[in-house]
Formats: sequence, C-alpha cells, structure tokens
Amino acid sequence: MITTLIKKNIFFGILFTSFLTPFIFFTMGLPMILQMKGFEASLIGLFQIVGIPTVLKFLLSPPIDKIVFEKNHYKKWVFFTGIIYVVLLVGISFLSLENSIHVVFVAILITALISTFIDIPLNALAIKVFTKEQRISAGSYKISSYCLAGLMGGGVFLLFYNHLGWSDTFRLMAAMVMFSLMALYFIEEKSEKIEENRVSFKTIISFFRQKNIGIWVFLLSFYFAFISAIFIFMKPYFISKGIKPDDVAIYVGIYGSIIGILGGIIASNISNKYSKKTFLIAFMIFNIISSLILIFVEQFELTLSFLLISVTFTALAISLSSAIIFSMIMDYSRKESRAVDYAIQSSLFSFTRIISAVIAGALVSSVGFEGMFLFEFICMLLLVFIIYRYYK
Repeated sequence: MITTLIKKNIFFGILFTSFLTPFIFFTMGLPMILQMKGFEASLIGLFQIVGIPTVLKFLLSPPIDKIVFEKNHYKKWVFFTGIIYVVLLVGISFLSLENSIHVVFVAILITALISTFIDIPLNALAIKVFTKEQRISAGSYKISSYCLAGLMGGGVFLLFYNHLGWSDTFRLMAAMVMFSLMALYFIEEKSEKIEENRVSFKTIISFFRQKNIGIWVFLLSFYFAFISAIFIFMKPYFISKGIKPDDVAIYVGIYGSIIGILGGIIASNISNKYSKKTFLIAFMIFNIISSLILIFVEQFELTLSFLLISVTFTALAISLSSAIIFSMIMDYSRKESRAVDYAIQSSLFSFTRIISAVIAGALVSSVGFEGMFLFEFICMLLLVFIIYRYYK
C-alpha cells in the first residue's frame, strides 16, 4: 500500500522533473545540437548564459510575498507560472535555430527565467506540505527528480530531437509540463502562509564578514566550475569525433545520468566516514583523473570503450563534486539567516559555473578541445594544493 508520504513525494517529483527538464535541455542538450549545426564553440559556451536567472534567484521572490492568494497561495503561483512556461515552450517550437539564432537565444533566456522563478513557489509549497520529520525523505526524492530531469533533458529529449526535429521536441516538452500541473490537484496546501526571510543588503554583507569565510567562497566559486565546463562540452566533443547523435544522447545523457544517480548514492553512504577536507581532496583528484582520461583519449582514436570510460568517470566526478559542495553550502548557512545565506551561495555557485562554460567555449575555439581539457586539468591541480594548504 502506498503511504501518504510516498504519494506526496511522487506528485512533487513529477513537478520537479517536468519543470527542470527543459532547463536541462537548454544547458546540456543544446550544446550538442549547436555542434551538429556547425556553430562555433564560443557560441555554444555563450548559450550557458541562459543559466543567469539561477544567479538572481534570491531576487525573484518579492512578487510571491506581495501578491497573496487567500487559498492555495503557492499552488496558484505554480499553476499560473506553469501556464506561462508552457506558452513560452510552444512559442520556441515555432522558431528556427538556423535562421534566427539570436531570437532563439532571447526566447530561451526568458523561458529559463520562468523555469527559475517557478522553482521558488514550488519549493515553498514543499516546505508547507512536508513536516520536519518528512523532509529528509522529500529531499531524497528531489535529488532523484533532478537526476531524472537530467536523463530526460540531456538524453531522452535529444533522441526526440534527432528523430522528430525542433518543433515537435519543444511541443512535447510543453505537453509534459502541462500535464504535470495536474499533480497540483492531489497536493493539499494548508491555509497558513510561511513568512520568508527578506533579502537585505546588510544580511548579504554580513555573510561575507564571517570568520574564515574567504577560503570557502573561493572553493564555492571554483571547485565545481572546471569539471562542470568539461561535462558541458562532452556532447559537442563526441559529436566532433564522429559519434552519432543518438549514441551521444544515450551514452552521455541517459547512461551518464544513471551513473550520476549512483554517485549520489555513494556520496550519501560515505558522508559520515571522513572529514570534509578529505572529501574535497579525494573528489578533486577524481575530477583530475577524469580530465586526464579525456586528454589521453585525444591522443588516440575514440573507441566505444574509451567513450564509456570517460563518461563514467566524468559523470561520477560531477555527482560527487556537487554532493560535497551542496552539503557544505548548508553547513555555511547560518541558523538566523538560513534561506538568505543559501541563496547567496547558490547564486555565486551558478554564476561561476556559467562563466567557466563561456571561457571553455572560447578555449575550444582558439586552442581546441585538448587545450581546454589541459587548462581545466591545470586549474584542478592548483585547487588541490589550495585545499591542502589553506582549508581547515
């Protein structure tokens, strides 16, 4: 028999997965499509700017607090914003990537903004619906939903694109989001409204004045950025090597997401066995090995075995690195300003990830994939030294 908790997790899982899938498609699927269409690597990196709204997430919440619905406040915000999301996805389906690349970019940027915005009332709704005792279970389902969205947006919908084309792919995504809104009907929202901490300039400044915060801000900015840049360019790299688009979608998008889920399970099981500093160094060494494999592959003909090895190590590296960073973001969120501190760190994390992708695209255009892999490798080596020397 399915318990009430499991039912709530399933319905929220449907919403999280459907809302995030198009965003994953923008950031992880479009790079491969742009490579197939012959666009420059610098433009592929530039498209990562669609992630900019995630940097500004903590500034997007005021309208939700000011425009209050008497009943089902957060559910109505999710529903109405979801309808706008659907309309934008359908609108993109009528655009042409080849003939109006700049219009497509603007449309996707606006859609990414709505995708980021809808995450705010959805998470607020989850806080209201799940009791304190249920939130660990809810958090586990949320991580699984994110991985499933990665599988869908970075794999399944790429297969749809390869066989159905641009228009039908975006209409299918719009239909998925539309039908997922039905899950709201089965979620009961209590009448009381949660009061969120409001962002103030003083609170933001006080975060950066904490003792020994400098080394953490540095690690937050750069620890994930270099392996993230490599992963973003995995699909374009394999396309440039002559791998079929379907195979890239399956191996990187689907297989890579499954490996990422396993990485999350591994990180969860060993989380209390060693210190954070040990994990930071160990996982960064794993990232370094991933970049070395790609540098090695660049010297030889890319076989299926090399492809699977490189995807396995890089996907695991992404999963392990994100697990340690997200857990430490919570550690550095102060009790009296938890929400604001979390938002500040998430915004900084997203900003440097985007910038690293833009830089990686410029490097690929100027010195090729091998030069980009080498650059990321050297940066990660420096990070290991800094962690060992300066992180307490």
